[in-house]
Amino acid sequence: MIRQKVTGIGPSPRPTTAPLAAIAETPLSPQELAVLAAIRETPYGAVEVVLHQSRIVQIVRTEKMKVDEAPR
Repeated sequence: MIRQKVTGIGPSPRPTTAPLAAIAETPLSPQELAVLAAIRETPYGAVEVVLHQSRIVQIVRTEKMKVDEAPR
């Protein structure tokens, strides 16, 4: 299992109380794009997003690797 931690990505500028339509029209921040990239780059595993005051402060990627058993 591989665990990667991305820190120091800064605050996410997206407002937390905006209606869904307004959020859908707001472009993604670099932090949100980093979350999407972590999801796309993880074929098997988990992506954990840590928030402080509704801002992305950490992304932890845990990747599981499938290992084939050698034939007997």
